[in-house]
Amino acid sequence: MSSNDLFNSLLRPAVLHILRASGFHSAKSSVIDTLIDLTARYLLLLASRTAHNAYSNHNDPIPDITDVRMAMQDCGILVPSLTGAEEVWKEILRKPLHEYDERSRANEQKKRDAEDIADVHEFIEWVKGDQNKEIHRIAGLAKQSLTETEALDAVELEDYLNTLMKKHSKTGVESRFQGTVLGHASDPKSIRIEGGPVESIEEWCKRTREQGAKNAANGKEKQGQSNEVMQSIEESGDVVMESQ
Repeated sequence: MSSNDLFNSLLRPAVLHILRASGFHSAKSSVIDTLIDLTARYLLLLASRTAHNAYSNHNDPIPDITDVRMAMQDCGILVPSLTGAEEVWKEILRKPLHEYDERSRANEQKKRDAEDIADVHEFIEWVKGDQNKEIHRIAGLAKQSLTETEALDAVELEDYLNTLMKKHSKTGVESRFQGTVLGHASDPKSIRIEGGPVESIEEWCKRTREQGAKNAANGKEKQGQSNEVMQSIEESGDVVMESQ
């Protein structure tokens, strides 16, 4: 199984849960495959835009909240109430903060901050809304309110992925999926090189760096010797010319 097939298989239940929560109860396989492909492409676009913003803003592969917000705006998740030109003109035309008195300045600052992050608040409200609660319920992630007696007899709720992993793992999830995208990362192990003068890649890299530094030093030494020879030849030529 290729990595794309694996990721599409992991994404399929999530898409099915969203469709079920939206009121769909059946669909053709071709339609489901198309929606999964569109979802994967959209997530890839969102991740690539976030990485691009991280490198452009602070030359760092680890994005911050600003990089994520810019990517969400680029992908249409966050829709600002004003365009860029409208925001510029609004900033030019409205009254500067330093012209307000101290009490009014604080209120005006809060008002402007609320306007700047209005799209973020709308997204948060959508995430906490009834539609996403229904998706959580269908996916088995919503915690049910149980009485004390029911809580003693109830089985701990698990999401579909952990349930499938335990179902297909006879020796335990930890050992079966270790070193894969579904489990914990494997402990780093040194790779031993057989049949050569070195026993590991680290030692080979160290020797290569030492050899490169040595060659660079020898090159500078030879260049210095060549300059000395050329200088001696020029001086001897000057002496011969003067004697003639």
